[in-house]
Formats: sequence, structure tokens, C-alpha cells
Amino acid sequence: MATNFRDKLYKYISNYANQQGGSPTFAEMTEAMGISPRSKSLITRSLRILAKEGKVTLTKQGRQLVIALSTKQLYLLGRISAGTPIEAITQHQPIDINTLFQGDNRFALQVKGDSMMDEGIFDGDFIICKPRAEASEGEIVIALIDQHNTTLKRISYKTRGMITLIPANTKLEPRMYHPERIQIQGIYVGLIRLSG
Repeated sequence: MATNFRDKLYKYISNYANQQGGSPTFAEMTEAMGISPRSKSLITRSLRILAKEGKVTLTKQGRQLVIALSTKQLYLLGRISAGTPIEAITQHQPIDINTLFQGDNRFALQVKGDSMMDEGIFDGDFIICKPRAEASEGEIVIALIDQHNTTLKRISYKTRGMITLIPANTKLEPRMYHPERIQIQGIYVGLIRLSG
């Protein structure tokens, strides 16, 4: 029972961090877990166990407990050429995954389809995005069309009074929309590709 409670709590914290950024309050956690606000000790014990398991890190900021998801470090061992061969240089430098992919208000989406393949964004990739309601000319954006469908495309304002969403696939044509039909939800900042 206790393990199920911790798993459910960890899942809530993970979802909260991905959607809201930051850390949920005790009141939000007790409400989400369906327990009395007086049962803060159950939350506290569970958080300590999650911290011991290496799933979260706990820090105090004033009177508030801040919860962050723990991540493993990757090590940058050097650089490899994808063109002309370069000299092999061995390094052993840690990369902070939080900085790369969990910066302020980052979120991830899984790509379906091949409309951005010429940008190196393929079906099944996980893209890292930053919430934004506006985008500059040429940025790759997450666009909501007619409050219904979302798409990943490069944005252009070059046609007066219109927004053009441009795919990165020569088989597909750009599409133009009146601005009121398009809502920018975020911009693309990177991707994760899992092999096999």
C-alpha cells in the first residue's frame, strides 16, 4: 500500500514538474493524493523515501520545501565528425541533463509523422519545447490550428496578413492561415532520439 502511494505521489510530482514547472505545494499534493491536509507526515515520509531512492531531491527555500526530479548525468567523452574526420579528443565532462532538457518551463512531445524530416526531426523522436505564445520569423513552433489540431512547423509572417506554417519535407506544401486561426503554444529547442 505504502509503495503504491509513493509511486502515485512520484507520478504526480513528475507530471506537475513537466506541465507546470517547479514544485507542488503540500496542499496540492494532499489534494491530488486524496488525503486530509492533516496527513502531511505521510507526504513527508514518502518524499524522504523517494529522496533515498534517488528519484527526487529535496531542498529548503525559506519555509518551503522544494522538490526536484533527480536525473542521472551523462558524460561528454569528446566530439565525433559526421563529415570530414577530425582528431579524436578524449574528454570526461559531465553534462547536466536538467540544464539541457528541464530548464525553466520545458516540456516534451513525441513526434508523429515525417513533415519535419529535412530538419532532422523524425517520427518517434521526442522534441523538447519551451512554452511561448509568440514566435519570431523562421522559428520551429508548436501551433494549435482552429483550437483543435496541433502541428510542428516552421513559422513565417512574410505574406501580409497571414501566417504560413512550413513543413521540412519536399513532398509537402506550406499552408497559410489567417492569424486568428493559429495559436502558438511553444517553440522547439531540441530533441531526444532513442535507438532500437
